[in-house]
Amino acid sequence: MKRLRVAVWSPQPPSDSGIADYAAEQLGTLRERFELGVVDVEPKGARPEADLDFYHVGNSPAHGFVYRAALLRPGVVLLHDFGLHDLVLALTVARGERRDYLREMRRAYGERGSFLGRQIARGLGGALWPALLPLCERLLRRSLGVVGLTRQVAERVGRLLPGRPLLQLPHHLALPLEPWPTRREARRALGLAQDAILLTAPGLASAAKRIDLLARVVARLRERHPALRLVVAGGVDPGFDLAGAVASGGPDAVLMTGRLGQDDFLRHLAAADLVAALRFPSRGEISGALVRALGAGRPALVTAGTPAAQEFPGDVVVPVSCDRHEEAELLALVDRLVADRGLREAMGARAAAFVAERHALVPVTQRLADFLDEVAAARPVLEGRVAPEEPGPLGDLMGELDFAARELDLPAPPDGTRALIAGLVAGPG
Repeated sequence: MKRLRVAVWSPQPPSDSGIADYAAEQLGTLRERFELGVVDVEPKGARPEADLDFYHVGNSPAHGFVYRAALLRPGVVLLHDFGLHDLVLALTVARGERRDYLREMRRAYGERGSFLGRQIARGLGGALWPALLPLCERLLRRSLGVVGLTRQVAERVGRLLPGRPLLQLPHHLALPLEPWPTRREARRALGLAQDAILLTAPGLASAAKRIDLLARVVARLRERHPALRLVVAGGVDPGFDLAGAVASGGPDAVLMTGRLGQDDFLRHLAAADLVAALRFPSRGEISGALVRALGAGRPALVTAGTPAAQEFPGDVVVPVSCDRHEEAELLALVDRLVADRGLREAMGARAAAFVAERHALVPVTQRLADFLDEVAAARPVLEGRVAPEEPGPLGDLMGELDFAARELDLPAPPDGTRALIAGLVAGPG
């Protein structure tokens, strides 16, 4: 029997995108089921032939080529972030194509989108407005099926695309260092003090990860816990002043590693006593570094109300409210965990057991493969549900039509309206 040809669209290591590692880790299991082709850069010629395209889409410019390809040829979209606003901004406004951005905002959110889009394009609204307006709607409506890595994302996609194939897939666990180092071994390899208590913030440092808050908390606690240090383990978002954010912690209280290779990044997770995976505002993402840290038996602080807090039970992660009491609450929680090694180890053991049971790489990827098979089998029917991409004025009018239908709680414009609009645009003859 001929095997299904699947084209996997995603950055691959050593890309700056953390999604690259995620996508690469699945390839071995997927190859057992499918004839795979991997597209990790913008194709210079014709795109590869495939029975089904599988798109990894995240909210960063590294996924621009994937996003464009998914709009051109519908396939299965694995949505790593529900919010794609920053990606769309990078593909439009950052390239001087402000009109295209405003068109996207109007198609998604009507007149409100036009108004807010003009403000965001001017640099107003900070990080919060783009987080509240995900701009993923066009991509999802062009998909044959969608994979969400969290319950929150799956529920939102389900409301947007009722009846479209949808899979809620746990973020898989992979601990590729063999053997996985002990905390002592990892610290020895990294040159870290064995007697330090390390609060580690892994991954790309950004304002959303509350690094400044963590630095202030560590500075305040070091009088009670002089061995406590904050480790910022990873590169830095170009728009984030990391040095300024951690200045309150003092030179001896904060270690900034800069960008790390995968092995040293994993060693920092193994070396940690406690992991900080805070995120506000959230784009609906689940952190691969958080899943690895939990799998390695490290307790983690997460932001309450985000998928990171909702996907794991309260005895596995420690939710921190993101309100005016956030710093005081974080201070009390870190103080408690630093003071009680037994509590940290008990939480870490529960985290490792939970993730090993529900997030193991091979069974999770096999569930994904089953879903790809199901979508491919239903492709002729599903393609009929995908609205065509129309260029120029016709596309603008079709976007208005789609938005009007949604405002009226219709799943799609009434039959015949698209043909009518197309005829009006074409004119006589």
